[in-house]
Amino acid sequence: MPNRQEHPALPYLLLVLAIATWAGNFVVARYMRGDIPPLTLNFLRWGGAFVVLLPLCLGKLRSDMDILIRHWKWLLLMAASGVGIFHSFVYTGLQTTTVLNAGLMMAVCPIIIPGIAYLIHRDRLTMRQFMGIVASVIGVVFIITRADLELLMSLKISTGDLWFLAAVPMWAFYSVIIKDKPQGLSSRAMMLAITGVGTLMMLPLYLWELDRLGGVPINVSTVVSVAYVSVFASVIAYFAWNKGVGDVGAIKAGPFLHLMPVFSALLAMIFLGERLEPFHFPGIAMIVLGIALTTWKGRVTS
Repeated sequence: MPNRQEHPALPYLLLVLAIATWAGNFVVARYMRGDIPPLTLNFLRWGGAFVVLLPLCLGKLRSDMDILIRHWKWLLLMAASGVGIFHSFVYTGLQTTTVLNAGLMMAVCPIIIPGIAYLIHRDRLTMRQFMGIVASVIGVVFIITRADLELLMSLKISTGDLWFLAAVPMWAFYSVIIKDKPQGLSSRAMMLAITGVGTLMMLPLYLWELDRLGGVPINVSTVVSVAYVSVFASVIAYFAWNKGVGDVGAIKAGPFLHLMPVFSALLAMIFLGERLEPFHFPGIAMIVLGIALTTWKGRVTS
């Protein structure tokens, strides 16, 4: 069987790849917020992803169509939570919230995932996994606040933060129900179907925003940005995340989201000329410890 030939570390490497790519997605969305409205960006992102996926996955979609039709409710929930709602909320939030607050909001997701996993699948959190989540949350807060308690206490909730808080449960829900992927459904057929349905869901919202705000200027920045979020943040990252979560489960995968501020800091070094500061190192160490505690020999019991 192909799965037996895979290296046991592969799912975790795929999760890291997905998080690194999504960190770039946040940077792009924040940078382009003045040129591409949020709902428009989400529609163009998934419309572009659908165009990329179509020639690669159409054959699989045709052969698996009967499976998708039988499980159409699951498909709608996947498309709505992972494509339509989550990223619409995220892009809307990035219009007004700071990168500092956005990172703090996303750090809530691994805390919510076990609760949703229990409600849907009755998956229970082991003590080791609980300790891992706590450790990684501490690491994230350490990085985001620059080890400054006053900075944490002075954080103000904006409209963008509320959008992020609404988005986080959607991603947690998406990550949990990946486990319910119908038997026999190929990853390529699933991605094309989710992308297509999600794009259709976004169409009326895109047309509404287009009527209100007008179109997007066509220049190098907008084209490159849409290409990045379509190919890398959508096609590549979603294949990686879906595969990783499908193999190890949502509870083990959740703490990998705490790598987001780590990769954000690295991207800031590369593209913005920022440097690693002393507070980054204990924060990164706590995140790595949390991921290790969550993934090493921890089993989800029911």
